[in-house]
Amino acid sequence: MKNIIRYGVLSLAAAMTLCSCDWTEPEAVDLRYDTIQASAPDAYAKYLENLRAYHANGHKKVYAWFENRASFVSQADHVSAVPDSIDVLVLQHPEAMSQSTLDEIDTKRSETGMQTAYVVSYEAIRKQWDLKKELETPDAPVQEWRSFMTDSVKTALGYFLNGGFDRVICGYDGKDMSVYTQEERDEYEGDQKAFLDLFREWRNANIDKGFDFCGIPANMVDVSLLDEATTIFLSETADATHLNSYGYILLRNSVAGAPTEKFAVIAPLPMIDETQASVGYWGTDYCAWLAARWARTANVAALGLYNLTDDYYNPTFIYPVARGAIQILNPAAK
Repeated sequence: MKNIIRYGVLSLAAAMTLCSCDWTEPEAVDLRYDTIQASAPDAYAKYLENLRAYHANGHKKVYAWFENRASFVSQADHVSAVPDSIDVLVLQHPEAMSQSTLDEIDTKRSETGMQTAYVVSYEAIRKQWDLKKELETPDAPVQEWRSFMTDSVKTALGYFLNGGFDRVICGYDGKDMSVYTQEERDEYEGDQKAFLDLFREWRNANIDKGFDFCGIPANMVDVSLLDEATTIFLSETADATHLNSYGYILLRNSVAGAPTEKFAVIAPLPMIDETQASVGYWGTDYCAWLAARWARTANVAALGLYNLTDDYYNPTFIYPVARGAIQILNPAAK
């Protein structure tokens, strides 16, 4: 963490014998919101003040993807429990925002300065349409693709105000069209333009709102939309198998016109599902920690962390890998 949080943290440390803005010692799940706030209200208020200042400064940002649910099953479902030092919490189900979740988001935002976002993904919309086409019958025809895509994007962008979000993330991977026919490339370019134009329209109407991008700039015919984005996540980095892959991915996406200073990388956190036991690791190391150490000195603007919800589950210390990555990227002043 940067110096800006230091003094609030030290005050809390004196009161509660803790020593980090992200509570690097084991804690009870409700410790931050009950015990500390009640036992040391002045120190806690100072901590929050410094934390809000930290979020507002120019450090490298951390975005974390969070699987919000319509109802709470466990403490892991609560926005209130996520690490305060996350800059942007990316909610994966913007269509399922319960009032309890909205209330926790409002509290988190006002107390810590954390923002929320969600992704509107071309690939996800296309997958939905392809599935509908497979199930299509003469009695139940499926809407033409371009119309379906337009309606889907407009519906998704409509979640912005209802969910009390701060940012929208345009998700577009596209395809490498170098081996396709000219007719296929013309169709692809028209399809891409129709999708991205919807975000240009939204951005023009919401110039004061946050806007980011997640995808593959190298597959974009026109990269001008990227000028509007604060952060450009290179989606391919989420599947990287070692740090060397990052350099290659950054290089191949450094196409003419792309604002490379906004590029950001993604690393997955470990998953609970035993069939996905290799996710979140490069060998025996957490890829999020290696990515954070690399990103700390690399020419990237942010680090994205996938699978945040799974990282909650630890018998002594919730969100251990995410917290470690945040500390590595923006280390505490000692």
